[in-house]
Amino acid sequence: MLNEHWPVPEDGWDITGLTALFASDPEELGDVDVEVVDDSDVLSITLKERGGLTVLVTASGEQVLCSVLLAEAGTIPRREAFERMLLSVHKLIPLSTFGITRIDGTEWYELFGSLSASSTAAALVEEVSVLAANAMDAADWVGEWVDSGGASDMGEAA
Repeated sequence: MLNEHWPVPEDGWDITGLTALFASDPEELGDVDVEVVDDSDVLSITLKERGGLTVLVTASGEQVLCSVLLAEAGTIPRREAFERMLLSVHKLIPLSTFGITRIDGTEWYELFGSLSASSTAAALVEEVSVLAANAMDAADWVGEWVDSGGASDMGEAA
């Protein structure tokens, strides 16, 4: 039904189309707030029914990238071990990938997924929904790691 109301734009999704799609409060996501981040082509989607989790979405060329910031890298103890553990559990996280991104000169761990800019509206909404669920699990793991001073075995949590 979602695809019937939101056909794929001829030139693929852009920030305007993505804003309209997610501002329509797709049923799969519940109540959301959307806003374009100042002076950018990044859409911030706040999922109110998932604890206010924010998913950042941008369309660039042939892809749509969805991302959730998990933690500032400088707050993570034993980063080398943490990153090794992320690589170990990565395959247990469906449709999402761990990464490091830099925002205003600061490194952040993120969880992200990407789709074709010609994906259906239903696929875009599903990506945001799955990414949000995965990010909530990942945030718990990161919290355990930080709370234990880097002694946690997040691989067992997966």
